[in-house]
Amino acid sequence: MISKYFGVVEGFYGKPYSFAQRMDLITFLHQVGLNMYIYGPKNDTYHRKYWDHPYPHARLEELARLNEHARHKNISFNYALSPMTKPISRKIIDKLRTLVDVGVQQFSLFFDDINVPLSEKTALHQIATTHDVMAFLKKSIKRPVLFFCPTQYYGFNRTDYLTTIRDRLHKDIDVFWTGRHVVSPRITAEDIRLISSLLGRAPLIWDNIYANDYLPGVVFHYPYRYRNVAVVRKTRGVFINPMNQYRASKPLLFTAAKFISSPTTYDPQGAWKTAVHEMSIRS
Repeated sequence: MISKYFGVVEGFYGKPYSFAQRMDLITFLHQVGLNMYIYGPKNDTYHRKYWDHPYPHARLEELARLNEHARHKNISFNYALSPMTKPISRKIIDKLRTLVDVGVQQFSLFFDDINVPLSEKTALHQIATTHDVMAFLKKSIKRPVLFFCPTQYYGFNRTDYLTTIRDRLHKDIDVFWTGRHVVSPRITAEDIRLISSLLGRAPLIWDNIYANDYLPGVVFHYPYRYRNVAVVRKTRGVFINPMNQYRASKPLLFTAAKFISSPTTYDPQGAWKTAVHEMSIRS
């Protein structure tokens, strides 16, 4: 079992990556020393809009091939489902069973970006559903992994919703958090301390530093930066949500991997120069 998780969450809006790009991404994650890819593109209609519909055979076969390729590269493949505002355990389990049947063993439930009150009632419904899913996975898989993205996934506002998540969500289920903001310019050691206290556990960092789905046409050209070493040392893991432009994202991910591997000696500008050089050789 992996003790910490570092990799990429394909969790952006807009055009998802292609199957070929995902296959290449999994190979790339192996090359740069990361260990997980989370599949959760918002514009996959079977992930979000029609989350309770089964995948067509061809799409399911692609997910199975991605999972198998990841296994060969020692990358954990994590399939995420967004069951929206009215999650129904039975329907979620029916959907995930089709993924389990083709070999997928790690999953996430995303409750982000939905219009629901941040109340105890909302939290209890999401928690009950998540616990039902975990119970199913424990019966179906030897070492299941289940991540949880809460509706309140950034900032430090102590709501009834977040307090209930802290107190009632099983401690084996890791929880995502993006920082002080949806896109956080910085993540400090104090940020990690505060959210760990509010969640009752160390967070999984969903890092939107490179997300550009809200900035059409903008492509970033800078290294991973302004993250304290606590982002690696005091969390359960870090996942970069990359740009919509796959090829242009690879140098950015390269620098993030350098930070994750050695946060105390990381040199952003040096990593960027190496990334640009490495990517030019491989292209």
